Amino acid sequence: MIKAVIFDLDGTLIDTLQDLSNSINLAMKNRGYDISFNKEETKSLIGSGTKVLCKRALSKYSANDEDIEEVYKEFSKQYRLHQLDNTKPYNGVKEGLLALKRLGCKIAVLSNKVEENTKYIINSLLGESIFDIVRGQRINVPLKPDPTSLNDIIEELFVKKEEVLYVGDSDTDMKTADNLGVKKVAVTWGFRDISLLLQYKPDYVLRQFSDIVEIVKNK
Repeated sequence: MIKAVIFDLDGTLIDTLQDLSNSINLAMKNRGYDISFNKEETKSLIGSGTKVLCKRALSKYSANDEDIEEVYKEFSKQYRLHQLDNTKPYNGVKEGLLALKRLGCKIAVLSNKVEENTKYIINSLLGESIFDIVRGQRINVPLKPDPTSLNDIIEELFVKKEEVLYVGDSDTDMKTADNLGVKKVAVTWGFRDISLLLQYKPDYVLRQFSDIVEIVKNK
């Protein structure tokens, strides 16, 4: 029986791509770098936390730690200003989450996005009380695919690993689930091509968000 579903955020529940792309482009421009990324190119920067996003954006330059930190600070500033300009839930997300709750299933979020931004976006677009737990990037806590935060959430929900599904759109998410030994669910609409995710042999594949409700109903 599935008692809890834990979700990634960007590319899984919420389409944040345009605002992430705009914010990194503004940050690079404001720090004097003559480069910009379209939405498809931005996908390759995302998934391992904000600092890594900025490091990847600077990959064609001989950037040192100070350069990365400057872009990171500027990106953080721009993203705080623009994180809801174009960002929205994917089709059926809120309805599906509410359906899971009606089934008595606990739901949570684990993201590599800064926790302040993670909670702000969720609270603004999905409501403050919809999730049992929301976790993002925190100081001195390793990011996914390290399984520490995923394990912490499972313990806080008082469920067993075999009663949990972890849902994500990236290889990082698939590795996170594998590193803890929980069932993994890949989505087809996210920031990584489904062909990449299939290499990790997900237990389930979602082609629309309502599929997760049917999986929980039948397990």
